[in-house]
Amino acid sequence: MRFLEIKGLRVFYPESSYSLNIDSLEVKEGESILIAGKSGSGKSTLLNSINGVIPHEIEAEEEGEVKVFGIDVKKSTIQQIARYVGTLLQDPDSQIFNYYVIEELAFGAENLNLPKEEILNRINEVSQIVGISHLLNRETFKLSGGEKQRVVLGSILTMNPKALILDEPTSSIDLKGTREILATLRGLKEKISMIIAEHKLKKVLDFVDRVIVLDKGKIIYDIKKDNVKELDFEDLGLEPLKLSSPPEKRRDGEVVLEAKVKVTDGDRVIVDTEIVLKRGISALIGDNGSGKSTLLKALAGILPSNLRFYGSIKVEGKEVSKLPVEKRGEIIAYLPQEIDLMFTKKTVREEVSYPAKIRRKYDERVINDLLKRFNLPEDQDPFLLSVGQKRRVAISSLLATGVKVFLLDEPTTGQDWYNRKMLGEELRSIDASFLVVTHDPIFVYYYADRAYKMVNGRVIPISPEDVIKDW
Repeated sequence: MRFLEIKGLRVFYPESSYSLNIDSLEVKEGESILIAGKSGSGKSTLLNSINGVIPHEIEAEEEGEVKVFGIDVKKSTIQQIARYVGTLLQDPDSQIFNYYVIEELAFGAENLNLPKEEILNRINEVSQIVGISHLLNRETFKLSGGEKQRVVLGSILTMNPKALILDEPTSSIDLKGTREILATLRGLKEKISMIIAEHKLKKVLDFVDRVIVLDKGKIIYDIKKDNVKELDFEDLGLEPLKLSSPPEKRRDGEVVLEAKVKVTDGDRVIVDTEIVLKRGISALIGDNGSGKSTLLKALAGILPSNLRFYGSIKVEGKEVSKLPVEKRGEIIAYLPQEIDLMFTKKTVREEVSYPAKIRRKYDERVINDLLKRFNLPEDQDPFLLSVGQKRRVAISSLLATGVKVFLLDEPTTGQDWYNRKMLGEELRSIDASFLVVTHDPIFVYYYADRAYKMVNGRVIPISPEDVIKDW
């Protein structure tokens, strides 16, 4: 039986020139497919057309026919489709709705009105399959990113779907969590059909049957895994399967920022460390929950009200920790993980220009250059862009301000290799100091001048070459 049949699929978004054009695509039951492509190539649109999010939840004009296990997606409800196809998204927090893990695992199955005994049997079986039996009585909000992603996967599997759709399932989790979720998916290969959109190609290739490459909304390659050596992934703007040598010289610039940071939540110490930032790119890695994002927020002066800051932050020798947020923002720019919160304008050009204008540093030539360098559609609504495109808009808006210190929290999330390379080269060309929090070891290997690891709230210097060893 066929898991998926697509004929003459055309998807158009309102107020966008973008379209998805798939003349024909078939996936057999039991097959595992890797969907690769640059940011904005149509991967998420294709997946959303398969699981029914388009046209039932996302507004889009759609033509053609999409069937999953013989069911017409257009003529079915999301709930009906979910009985056959489960979807795992990039951000596990967006798919967790319950306080305890066991409640989350039961949630979907309860909505299917299954008997209690059947639900408990499924929870027991699934929790062993995805390796979370020891987490059943844990609070979901206390889990690591990798644990959360496995819990979401478990909650999907308790509904006993025949296929899984996975939209960059490792993009929001640390290296440990990435290894965990990929090992789980590898173990599921013989049990369920899978379609996986992912930028980390090397880690997925060993458990898929076919590779489909999208470009500008069209399928340009559909080949068996054994034939992927025929493709030059890097030439296609995708992550290389083999690493070349890192930069011959990692720069050792002068000190720009020196900080002693302690952050507490009541009696609990979250961060207690010193850090020195020099000109160039400093990468900060570490497990989810180790304190990386909290450190960035402390340096930017935007800690949530329940957290207390103690310490000192000096930029070029001047103390800035006592400055109001708006004044500190003229010296230190911060990119959060939740980039949608940054957007206030109707077009990309307005969004990129806005921070520079309010700081009175607007230069149209700089804006034009950034739009061109980052390949941004200047008249597009930022909210209609892909995750990777949104990040490039947000990063461009900060770079246009010309500040001295940039704090970037996961800037490569959702970015294809072409745009990660472009970002690394752009940052290396700017005479400023960048602290980049990332789960992207390949980016660190190629572009970081120095690297640190956050362990239990402390920053430890490491080598950029060390980051790649376990990858």
